[in-house]
Amino acid sequence: MKQSEARVLILQQWDEWILPQALDPGGPTGKDSLRFFYQLEDDGSPLLDFQARGQDKWRIIHAWLLGAERLSDHWLSPAPRVPPTRKPRPARHKFAAKT
Repeated sequence: MKQSEARVLILQQWDEWILPQALDPGGPTGKDSLRFFYQLEDDGSPLLDFQARGQDKWRIIHAWLLGAERLSDHWLSPAPRVPPTRKPRPARHKFAAKT
């Protein structure tokens, strides 16, 4: 199945799936899209038989849902900064050659 075909079908399936779900007051989030994806996997859904071209299928579906404004990503927090593990090199000085 092509991604364009799968996108339409997955959005339709999402619209049906989300109705009975208990949601946070802010509406559906990425957590809900992950639960939806796992449900499709558990059910062995043929909707997941699209070409992923080496990408993670959940990320593709999540992007489709975001693009269609079916959910928001306000639950994601930025990753903390990771400090470098090694000391910086000391400055190198070039010396003029003696003649």
